[in-house]
Amino acid sequence: MILTISSPTSAVTSSDPLNSMAASIARRRARAGRNVLFIYKKTATPRNGQQPDMAANDSWLATAIKTGAELREVAAEDIAAELALAKIQYHDIVVDMPKLEDASSLYVLATAQLAVFAIQTSQWHTDRQLLSTIHAARTWNPDLPALLLVDDMQSAAGQGLLSTFSEQLGNVRFLQLSASRVDDASVGALYHSIYAGCAAAVCA
Repeated sequence: MILTISSPTSAVTSSDPLNSMAASIARRRARAGRNVLFIYKKTATPRNGQQPDMAANDSWLATAIKTGAELREVAAEDIAAELALAKIQYHDIVVDMPKLEDASSLYVLATAQLAVFAIQTSQWHTDRQLLSTIHAARTWNPDLPALLLVDDMQSAAGQGLLSTFSEQLGNVRFLQLSASRVDDASVGALYHSIYAGCAAAVCA
């Protein structure tokens, strides 16, 4: 199963890709006896005080979730081949994606069996691109299910968010959870939402 987790908070922990909600889910899946590959989307970083070149192809980091495994870099143009091979070698592929606007990220979304998106209720009006990104991924994968993590469902803004996404997206679920929290309870809640009752045919 290819699982993608996209969160604006991922960029905050980009210096330590193994300290994120996605990495925590990958480790928990490995403890459940699964052979897991964790892939992390690198983002361009400033050099010498200058803004990063956003047009440059960003690369990916990949590591097996097992003792002694090392991070290795995967070029953006090689991500399709990486995923094709990983689907043969691993039970689960968990992908942490702090950015969605480039071609390789869109490709990964389109190959997923489940896409998880974390949304900050106070800022979602400024991130209309998320809807178009999901629609674009579904151009290639019409059945792509989406799970939206919403940090505040009860507020007026949260209710508006749920209404908007429910009207414009089919096959979508919601979970009140902030992806910036990686405590056991939060990771457990997301893990259960993703994998509880997961059929072998889907999660294989």
